[in-house]
Amino acid sequence: MAIAINRQGGSNLRNLPQISQMLKSAPSQHIPPHVAILAIETFTALAHAEMATHGAESIDQVHFHEVGAVDSIVDTVGTLLALFHLGVDLGDGDDDGVKDCAVTCSSLPLGEGTVWTDHGLLPVPAPATLRLMIGMPTCPGPKGVTGELVTPTAAALLRVLTGVYSGRDIDSDGSYWQSKGVLGRPPSLIPRAVGVGAGTKDFERHPNVLRLILGDRLPIHTPHGTDSKNEEQKPQQLWDMHTLTHMQANIDDATPELLAHAIDLLLNSGAIDAWIHPIVMKKGRSAHSLNCICRCEAAESGTGCVDATSHAHGGDESAEHRLLAIMFRHTTTLGIRIHRNILRAALKRTFVEVQLPFRNNVRGGKVDVKISSYNNEEVLSVKAEFDQCKVVSEESGIPLKIVSSAAERLAWDNHVN
Repeated sequence: MAIAINRQGGSNLRNLPQISQMLKSAPSQHIPPHVAILAIETFTALAHAEMATHGAESIDQVHFHEVGAVDSIVDTVGTLLALFHLGVDLGDGDDDGVKDCAVTCSSLPLGEGTVWTDHGLLPVPAPATLRLMIGMPTCPGPKGVTGELVTPTAAALLRVLTGVYSGRDIDSDGSYWQSKGVLGRPPSLIPRAVGVGAGTKDFERHPNVLRLILGDRLPIHTPHGTDSKNEEQKPQQLWDMHTLTHMQANIDDATPELLAHAIDLLLNSGAIDAWIHPIVMKKGRSAHSLNCICRCEAAESGTGCVDATSHAHGGDESAEHRLLAIMFRHTTTLGIRIHRNILRAALKRTFVEVQLPFRNNVRGGKVDVKISSYNNEEVLSVKAEFDQCKVVSEESGIPLKIVSSAAERLAWDNHVN
């Protein structure tokens, strides 16, 4: 099916309040309320990207150009309506944003070359599009292909549907652009329908095709032949077990500032944790041991142990590869010990959002709280997210300790007790 849109002239310049009002006022029999919420979140993500690109003071001051045109609005709403009527799980439908939306996507092709816009000739991806890709997996485009491969509308839609963006997570400290989930890998599912759509632009060496796979999540069954009584006694039912890789370097000729910088780089590049502890090396030299851990990707994918020489010769960049590169390039170490397939037991964790009475800040007083439990029943720890509490404290003038304790108390009262 093809839909032709006949524009009757006029300006495409619309801002977020105008588009939001259009969607909110649409009859619910045509645009269901949850579809309208998702569409507004999509244009809100676009507005944040444009605001950061142009240096605007607020998202309401941003005027959309191409993405404010009728065809872009139709693209956005039409995509969401199609997923809605196909029965795709699009979250819980609350006004607080997308939660547990069952949509995943493959890596986004960055592309190369230039594209014409209302602002003139821009590099690919365009600035706003590239900002929307922050926190999402990317890959090079097909060899020899130039031009735009991901539009800003598509990037914003995928950002919202995959859960990278949530209207609740808008911080001045940059956490708005941080990934909220693991993307780029399909979940375990049973495919039940496949849709293929071709774009109007033709490429010389590859088809301009988008594929949609509709499927049902695979239920978790007890393996055949397993004693149910023994299965219930396994620690995995009481806590989570993770397979990790531990990297360690002993350094005796680096400044504390250099090591602190390395820690920041590691944590921002996929390390689950990174730390330093003092040691004494041979000849009584004072030194530091730099450590970091990341998920063992080979173990999680079921391929077993990684070949000890596989990353030394290049190839696909993994989290381990990135972290090793940082430790070599940003410290003075000459060698790094690698310990793979290390098991870590971790309490089961969930995040809840609480509304604080301190609303005069960019977060509107909303803070996420991490609840850690034993066997998903006995709560052992309730901890408010520090960076979010810090934003509320600094902008509201309320002491940080009061903000965090209030958030944790609300989580205990509303989600634990």
